[in-house]
Amino acid sequence: MTGRLQGRVAVVTGASSGLGRRFASLLAREGACVAAFARREDRLADLVSEITGAGGRALAVRCDVTDEAQVVAGFDRCEAEFGPADTLINNAGIGTSGPATELSVADFDSVMATNVRSVFLASREAARRMLKSPERAARGRIVNIASLAASEALAGGSAYCASKSGVVMLTRVLAREWARAGVNVNAISPGFIETDLNTEWLHSPGGQKMIERMPRRRTMDADSLDEALVFLASDASRFVTGSELIIDDGQGL
Repeated sequence: MTGRLQGRVAVVTGASSGLGRRFASLLAREGACVAAFARREDRLADLVSEITGAGGRALAVRCDVTDEAQVVAGFDRCEAEFGPADTLINNAGIGTSGPATELSVADFDSVMATNVRSVFLASREAARRMLKSPERAARGRIVNIASLAASEALAGGSAYCASKSGVVMLTRVLAREWARAGVNVNAISPGFIETDLNTEWLHSPGGQKMIERMPRRRTMDADSLDEALVFLASDASRFVTGSELIIDDGQGL
């Protein structure tokens, strides 16, 4: 633990697996108290046990982040346990693939709800609490996990690409709205990192062909976003807001 986030209270959405689990552990190692939001309680319990066993502080919050009432209740639980959240990592996300002509409205709506509406709901709730005092607002940090797909047209990714583009623009708008108060809102757009969400695709023939077309013919490592995330969540990023940080190993070139 290096303590770069000592004294911070962080909410991490989609924390039960993949990047979200890593982010929650990382923030705790850096000294933040972490409220881990997700729907899978058993996985959250394992995560919290891992963090507390290493000397950190964490709370499992069962939450469907597409549901307004559950998001509000989750922030209430976080505040009751650790105090008001001053850091939010909007990581929850899902994907779907296939031709747009075969994509159901239900699947499209599900992607947009998880990838965009959840970012709006959690950011709005976090900001409402941050803006209650100038001191709290000045420490406010919101980091939205977008994707290379926000700017790359991926065949079969109509819903996913549209949703991640929405995350980037929502980041800029919220940053503009809350800039004067001191709340910073930024986005990280990663390239392909193997996670629970995409491992089957990446190892398929189609996924392997895609990797071969990348300039460096590889996916990124699990720790690729660590330093950027800590920077944007910390006081060191006080002059950074409304930015999209693309970390893609040149995959979009």
